[in-house]
Amino acid sequence: MKKITLALCAALASASASADTILGFDATLGAWKPAYSGAVGVDNFNVDEFSLAEDNATFIQAALEHPVPVIPNILVAHSKIETNGTAMLSESVTFGDETFVIGSEITGDINLTHTDATLYYEILDNWVNLDLGLTARQYSGEMSVTSDFQSENIELSGVLPMVYGVARFDLPFTGWSIIAQGNGTSYNGDRHTDLTAKIRWDFVPALDFAIEAGYRAMTLDVQELDAFQTDLEIKGPYLGLNLHL
Repeated sequence: MKKITLALCAALASASASADTILGFDATLGAWKPAYSGAVGVDNFNVDEFSLAEDNATFIQAALEHPVPVIPNILVAHSKIETNGTAMLSESVTFGDETFVIGSEITGDINLTHTDATLYYEILDNWVNLDLGLTARQYSGEMSVTSDFQSENIELSGVLPMVYGVARFDLPFTGWSIIAQGNGTSYNGDRHTDLTAKIRWDFVPALDFAIEAGYRAMTLDVQELDAFQTDLEIKGPYLGLNLHL
């Protein structure tokens, strides 16, 4: 009876120890400080003319992993990106259906807030980690342009399918990791990429907390996503706090 009891206890202890590895959870909350370049509108108006504010953008992402081979893991992410600026037109420019004439002082507000839902598979899982999958990116943004006599509001509310990938290289016994993460799509002349390179440091390994710093660069070259027409590059450094269980 003692042998049976000891074997049962050992089995329960083993199951309890392995339970920590059955499900994995990884979440990051951070702030991104992007700068904007490129053009917007039908006439490709240079956004440098707006002197857009380099306000902090916030982002959060969370991933849940499991051991079932045929079922993909899931990652959900949200980025809030908003900026604004003013410009004095040296030529007539069309935004959406409105043409703003030369000499007009206009105010532009750009909102590129979006939410990602990603299904992915873990291809490698050791000191080199590789994940591959597909993302559906839902934009809930807009661009509004106003002057003393005119206004135009252009919604950005389409869904973009994107390829997803992330590679992480763990530096053994150091608590440091190097990570490259990206989404991208190209269709019918439209192109959208979102790339991040970062370094992560597990500064409190016992609590599963880490800090990460890196650089994120987005390109948004679209002419067919609603009435929103843009050829933008948005890039800058960011800092985040990570929890992984």
